[in-house]
Amino acid sequence: MIRTAFLLGLAALTATLGACTASYVPSILQPYRPDVQQGNIVTKDMVEQLRPGMTRDQVRFLLGTPMLTDVFHQDRWDYTYYLRRKSADPQIRKLSIIFAEGKLDRFNSDAMPAEPLADSLILGSKPSKPAPAAESPPVAAPAPAPAPAPTTAPAPAPTAPASTSTKTP
Repeated sequence: MIRTAFLLGLAALTATLGACTASYVPSILQPYRPDVQQGNIVTKDMVEQLRPGMTRDQVRFLLGTPMLTDVFHQDRWDYTYYLRRKSADPQIRKLSIIFAEGKLDRFNSDAMPAEPLADSLILGSKPSKPAPAAESPPVAAPAPAPAPAPTTAPAPAPTAPASTSTKTP
């Protein structure tokens, strides 16, 4: 009798749990998934500083060493950035730089975030809004400093001309 009741309770429990969908799993039962950040962080400000005619060293100084360099296309550098946060969709941004004769010829870029937004995406915080600039009254140009008063130095006293005498033997 106890065995039958136990089996019946087990069957009811199995049927009840089997009816549950797997859409909700408590967070304690989910595996840990760390944030994944790979590649070069490139912001809108960096892309705006690119100018045709820049050398490879100038571009490397501005953007950093490229994530991808192709052996077969040595005049092309690819900057790729990948960010997957556990609470959001993955973000992929790409910037391709094309050189001609050692100088920047052209580039193709996805929409890049501004610096504060990029920082907040990486850190996982909400983007901070800049404080509104308080309107200040126009500032007048400073008045020129008054000219210094002329100083009169006493004139040097006239000196008698030195007499030069030559003695003749």
